[in-house]
Amino acid sequence: MSKVFSVARREMSTYLYTPMAYALMAGFLLITGYFFSVSVLGSRWAAMHSTLGNAGLILVFVAPILTMRLLADEMQQGTSEILFTTPVTTGQVVAGKFLGSFAMITLLIVIMLLYPLVLDHFGNPDWGATLTAYFGFWLMASSFLAAGIFTSSMTDSQLVAGVSGGALLLLLWVIDWAGATLGEPLESILSHLSVTQHFMHFNRGIIDTQHIVFYITLTTGFLFLSGRLLESRQWR
Repeated sequence: MSKVFSVARREMSTYLYTPMAYALMAGFLLITGYFFSVSVLGSRWAAMHSTLGNAGLILVFVAPILTMRLLADEMQQGTSEILFTTPVTTGQVVAGKFLGSFAMITLLIVIMLLYPLVLDHFGNPDWGATLTAYFGFWLMASSFLAAGIFTSSMTDSQLVAGVSGGALLLLLWVIDWAGATLGEPLESILSHLSVTQHFMHFNRGIIDTQHIVFYITLTTGFLFLSGRLLESRQWR
């Protein structure tokens, strides 16, 4: 476990010393702050569901940018050979890199708690529903990062990793749109695969174990595939 945290600390340090990470965080907070202001001033309702819903869509593009270099850059620079020859397994490398990016996105979500604190100062928000929505957003963010790591493990190019990660997440975001046209049973299947459908329940203040299991399964599944893909690439 110490090896996993060692890799995670290395990645977190890289984020903290990279100007792009700060620019990305600032841009994300600027856009979500705009959505927060518009939704609150427009509706006069002390709630976060609209802001977090829009923030989820922005995260579709932010998460792949955060993760695109994690494995693709190692391959491109040739440092992956050094990394994988040290006494650390492929699974530990993937887990460590995920935890590093997860710590970064968690920091971003903690900063976003300023929004409901502002609401609490001027209004009376439902903190139970708000924290439930944030919990769901946190789980969804973890699955987005895992998907980004998966696409990063597929290529040596950061650009390809970022674009393919964004495309994959956007597909998971809108996959249920085709359900109404295709009808059952595809409608139910596509709805279950949609990250938005699961997040909507959290955003309404509802905690259901099936939605928690969905995000955990999606996260672990993408990380598992990343590890297997990396192992196969080492033998090429």
